Amino acid sequence: MFKATEFFETLEFKNPLYIDLRSEEEFSNETIPDSINLPILNNEERKIVGILYVNGNVEEAKSKAVKFASHKLTDYYNYIANNCRNRETVLYCSRGGYRSTVLFNLLKTLDEPVYKLNFGYKGYRKYIMNELPKLVSKFNFINLNGYTGCGKTQILYELKKLGADVLDLEKLANHRGSLLGHIGLNRQPSQKMFESFLFDELRNMNGTNIFIESESTKIGSITVPKYLYDAYSKSSNQILITSSINFRIKNIKDEYISSENKNFKTEINDALDNLSRYISEKRLIKYKQCIKDEDYDTIIRELIEKYYDQNYSIKKTDFALRIDNSNSKECAEKIFNFCNEYGGIL
Repeated sequence: MFKATEFFETLEFKNPLYIDLRSEEEFSNETIPDSINLPILNNEERKIVGILYVNGNVEEAKSKAVKFASHKLTDYYNYIANNCRNRETVLYCSRGGYRSTVLFNLLKTLDEPVYKLNFGYKGYRKYIMNELPKLVSKFNFINLNGYTGCGKTQILYELKKLGADVLDLEKLANHRGSLLGHIGLNRQPSQKMFESFLFDELRNMNGTNIFIESESTKIGSITVPKYLYDAYSKSSNQILITSSINFRIKNIKDEYISSENKNFKTEINDALDNLSRYISEKRLIKYKQCIKDEDYDTIIRELIEKYYDQNYSIKKTDFALRIDNSNSKECAEKIFNFCNEYGGIL
């Protein structure tokens, strides 16, 4: 019997390649980031085997699983032998059971330098859950506050170009954080994938000071872990970004009204329907007419003044820096210089 490897050990590998041997559906829901999928049992095969197990036909289930897997082993051996020799190849399934063991033992018997993840994805997930809070606690968060459309995300982008460590939660969650924040974007990752992305981002930071955009506890369907939310929302390093209403309207329009997204009008109308519990039917009809007439400035202005600013009020008063943003690049440079040179945060 060959020895399995703990996930923390693989973090020391120079160029690891994680191979997820679970079904396509399991893989699409959550996986170790940057893994490739070589399913020992595909979706339908896993369903067949699972039904046999549930019905108590254990030996028949094993026989079916062996039959399904045997057709793939030659191809998987060839793929790994021909494409993965320059990397530390780590195989895993759900719990480190049959699916990873069968291929791992075969490859090790053939002297292929592969590893098997102990306890599989479940072991990886346990490690993330234990270590992510510890990792978050090591950092000093510099929190950018500001109303919708003031350019916080663009400022983060510019700060990163200046060499600062930046944690973009909206990018990791694939959502802009507001009720309309999904427009023009693909589906959000699962909660588990978000936490995996978060772990990888933090693990690769260069320093201990991280710029972050103030977010509520929810980003679309994603929940920000409480220990992270507390770390940036209660940080003593708070910066307030302000900007004119016209600047905010332009930012929002540039972000949401895209010629590349042919369905943006439909998506906006659907999102407005979700606002019906917060706004009157009269306003809803007006906003939909604005979309039809392509009068985007009017609807954006009204949503800013009558919805966003009222529902996402900024209550803090003790800011290390207050700065007006009319140019995100210049604003980022001022923030960066303040934090580095003028008795600021860093």
